[in-house]
Amino acid sequence: MLTRKNFVRSLAIFVPVAMLALPASGDKLRLVDPGEPVPAYHMPGIDGAVIDSKAIKDKVVVLVCLSAEQRRSELAAVESFSACKQFDEDQVKLIHITADVIQKGYFEAFRTDHSISAPLAFDVDRVFFGQLGMIVLPTTIVIDADGHLAHVISLHRGSYEHTLDAYIRHTMGQLTDEELEERLKAGASTNGSPKSLASGHRARARSMRGKGHADTARAELLLARELEPDNNETILDLADLEIELGNLDSADELVGIVLKGQPNHRRAQQVKGIACFHRGEFHEAERFLKEALKLNPDPERIHYYLGQICERNGETELALEYYRQALRRMLHEPG
Repeated sequence: MLTRKNFVRSLAIFVPVAMLALPASGDKLRLVDPGEPVPAYHMPGIDGAVIDSKAIKDKVVVLVCLSAEQRRSELAAVESFSACKQFDEDQVKLIHITADVIQKGYFEAFRTDHSISAPLAFDVDRVFFGQLGMIVLPTTIVIDADGHLAHVISLHRGSYEHTLDAYIRHTMGQLTDEELEERLKAGASTNGSPKSLASGHRARARSMRGKGHADTARAELLLARELEPDNNETILDLADLEIELGNLDSADELVGIVLKGQPNHRRAQQVKGIACFHRGEFHEAERFLKEALKLNPDPERIHYYLGQICERNGETELALEYYRQALRRMLHEPG
């Protein structure tokens, strides 16, 4: 039977990681679930040696999938090497993997500068990345001694090294499930203020949304809101994203929270107007957007939606003027 997972598994071999359109959720892989066998790999290493999963026996394996010239990947490379140095190599094997084969020179220089001696494998044609079903880099996976997926860390956060250490110890049997949970909570509570952690989640959400990964962005914003429940900008980021996802009731509820406390909040007026537009409530949309335009939070976007409304009303010349205003502001041209 051709299940959804099998279909995506077949498709992913031929589609680059950045182009996969199915949503990811949290720290997971698309095609391999915890407890399932990790696909075998046989890849050339940066030093000319072949890195073969079949040659690694009875060890916890940490695979860190990296992108060249990306700050988060550089941090994951350095911190994973630091974390794994705490363990005997007979127990834990660290392997870095990249699909950026043409960036060999960059990786050689970076590894030398940071004294990283862990093997680096080249995933030619992204075959292994496709078999895993990855969407973000860096991604770190911890594999148990039987070759099954134990844990996944998507991207890089401030608690990365602490989290990786806890996941390795849990996979080795040194931590129970309850101890792992407590270890992770302790790491989160000591790693920066809630405000700074929330800010990091918002930044990752913007990055993921910019790449078209709306569901991953939503997960990051929900984490940010847990840390700062009353942050209006986070609430409006989430409302704006809910509009993109078609969840208009949720968007209205979120915007309502902000407008209840601050009826003249400039960005909330804008997001409310866009939500009304997508509901087909064009009169209300125009009212909110024109109010937001006076306060000028994001003028090119407001001009665009006002142009859309005028076009639907048959006011072609006025619509064109709004579109011209939107384009002029986007290009930062003088009036």
